[in-house]
Amino acid sequence: MPHARKRFLLAFLGLLALFLNALQGYDFSHCEGYYKRASHSGSVSLFWKGGQVSFAHGKLPKGAKILKADPFIGFYLLKTPPTEFAYNLLDIDERAYTHPLASISTDRATPGRIVKRQEGFLDFAKFSTPVAANGVVSNICYQIYGVGVGGGFIEARYIKRFLRQKSPYYGDIGVRVRQRGGVVVESIDPFFPNNPFLEQDKITNINGRNINNVREFEWVVSNLAYQERASVQVLRGGRLRALQVRVDKRYGGFLLPDSFLERFGIRLSPHFVIQTINKSRPHDFKLLHVGDKLVWINRRPIAPAGVSFSAKLAALRRALSHAYMQGRIEMLVLRNGFEFYVRL
Repeated sequence: MPHARKRFLLAFLGLLALFLNALQGYDFSHCEGYYKRASHSGSVSLFWKGGQVSFAHGKLPKGAKILKADPFIGFYLLKTPPTEFAYNLLDIDERAYTHPLASISTDRATPGRIVKRQEGFLDFAKFSTPVAANGVVSNICYQIYGVGVGGGFIEARYIKRFLRQKSPYYGDIGVRVRQRGGVVVESIDPFFPNNPFLEQDKITNINGRNINNVREFEWVVSNLAYQERASVQVLRGGRLRALQVRVDKRYGGFLLPDSFLERFGIRLSPHFVIQTINKSRPHDFKLLHVGDKLVWINRRPIAPAGVSFSAKLAALRRALSHAYMQGRIEMLVLRNGFEFYVRL
């Protein structure tokens, strides 16, 4: 018998035995043994497209060999030896609320229930008992609804999205939004080509799908195809308007800094000092160099002192957006004690 077929048969028999044991009073302790044979330290094995992949989230084991990474949300595929068993990913449906579930890891199997769905790429689902980092939420040992983050868990559909992509991609339509009686445009990316939005636009529909909250907006926009046209309905000045936008991709956001300047390779320190910048940047950005400090935009300080780095980046986005709405972006830059203005 070929080695691959023999391995498959052994795994199948093991699955069947564990499945039958688990059904006897839903004794999830049997699933601990399955987990040990379906994981490595710091990763868990998943069935995917007829094979097996090793998935990890968050802090990686020392010396881990990365095959694919999504730095936006901290997902990884690792190169590891095959495990004896692996897991099938299940999307959450009504059965997830009517069948017994448990949080499974190397040293425990604790029955519980899903108490909150995942509401964004970083707003993870909640289980009634903590789910260990790279542990699983399981029903019958070999099927799981998600992978743990050390408290909550990542729903299967977010993991499947990562597995389907050759490289991490998140669609972008040139705005950042907030929840305020709907999904309202907080800031506009002034460097997004042909940006049709205005601050305070209320986004109600994208490609025929109603948008009721920021979570829906985030998921729909992130999955729009790159460079395709999207039809966006907004409420502006009390009237509905239909806007057309060509989808771009995100360069920052989620776990990565997001200042609208990342598309030019610009990374800023918490004090707005440029740490990196693309050599092949547009002409207007040629005057900016590594070590330059951004001081003002349109003669106003960018952010108040004493706030977090993420709050400073949000303030920078708003400052760039307001300047764009005013028809000009003028930066005051400090370089080696010398101040000068740059028009973008």
